[in-house]
Amino acid sequence: MGSAALARLPRAGSMPRVTSRPALVPVPDEPGSRFSTERIVEQFVRSLRAQERSPCTIKQYAHIARMFLARVPKPLDEVTERDIDLFREHLVLQRHYSKNSLYTTIRGLTCLFRTFGLTIADHQELPRRPERLPRYLSEEETHRLFQAAARSSRDSAIVHVLAFCGLRVGELCHLQLEDVELERNILHVRSGKGDKDREVVMDDRARAAVDRYLADRATTGGEGTRLFPVGPVTVERIVRECARTAEIPRRVTPHMLRHTLATTLLARGCDIRFIQKLLGHASVATTQIYTHVDTQSLRDAYERAKPQY
Repeated sequence: MGSAALARLPRAGSMPRVTSRPALVPVPDEPGSRFSTERIVEQFVRSLRAQERSPCTIKQYAHIARMFLARVPKPLDEVTERDIDLFREHLVLQRHYSKNSLYTTIRGLTCLFRTFGLTIADHQELPRRPERLPRYLSEEETHRLFQAAARSSRDSAIVHVLAFCGLRVGELCHLQLEDVELERNILHVRSGKGDKDREVVMDDRARAAVDRYLADRATTGGEGTRLFPVGPVTVERIVRECARTAEIPRRVTPHMLRHTLATTLLARGCDIRFIQKLLGHASVATTQIYTHVDTQSLRDAYERAKPQY
């Protein structure tokens, strides 16, 4: 990389440095400084947006960049593999990062350095992420969840759409009123994971819950173009409080309802390729993890085929 290009790179730090080369990022509080850690993050975020990364990824990677620059206050082109190794050790030993969290952090760092034309993080080995089985509710528990949500037409509609349509929480929050096609009982999911659109079938009970919510919303003068004008944190709270009211003795999340739909459909004989399309999985291999969850079907198959020694 040429020296002219390096001179344009930002530098983060808290102590002044004496160097024969132009500083990439002056100290944030230094008089006359034009760049700072936030300037690096701003450029990084702008690059991620230009790549059409998801809002969740952008927010996550920006946090990773700030965290790293606070821990390693030096010009980006002076960062060594040892610096990254020590940062990685800090995350594991001091902050007790899981393999999944560490995986995401290394991916974010690699993206950060590549944005500024540097490859120092490319040599970092990604941890092998554990393959955990999805957690899901029984059909009886899901029914109790519906009953608990009935006190609010909005909450009821949200829980029904999550449980019958299998949407990710971000997809639910981004639904527009025009994405609801009542004539065909279809939801149009725009720019889902991987920036892919898909159509999702609404069960009659989910449709009825949405109808009640829209009727109440029209009566109270609700405005805006979003179907559910709430954020992911609010949706998580709604599901959590409904689970508590339903006396479900486990931590229940919106994504758990997505797992519940997939597991229940598979147990009832639904073709795995339909489940793949419904959930928006790019590969059927991702959907196949639900085949390991249906213990009852496994037990039934074993009883039919077990050897008679």
